[in-house]
Amino acid sequence: MSTTYKLNKREKNGKFEYTVTDENGTIITKRTSARNYVACTIRGRFYFGRLDLIGKGDHGKILNKANLILSDPKQAYNEDLKVWNASYRNEWKSKNPFERWLTESTEWANKMKSEFDAIAYL
Repeated sequence: MSTTYKLNKREKNGKFEYTVTDENGTIITKRTSARNYVACTIRGRFYFGRLDLIGKGDHGKILNKANLILSDPKQAYNEDLKVWNASYRNEWKSKNPFERWLTESTEWANKMKSEFDAIAYL
């Protein structure tokens, strides 16, 4: 059973105070801002001023990378390898063998998916 999260907003001193709560009313995160938001990730790392921005920008990049690691780890490994210039690739590869990289990256990807897939709405 999945947990339901809610973004709450109240005006405070000319700004907005946002809280994310779970179904029991437990506050997960807080933020005060002059900006008007309609949604956020449950830990408050990304706030969205419009619904069509969910999954875009850095939020989308992180989710896309996590999805690639979980669905096609070899391709994700090769993408990470491409980041480095040719003279450093072999050294990076020896420091990050695929099996070790896969263990660490899968853990990271699962964490990012659980945190960034869950969106709290007003």
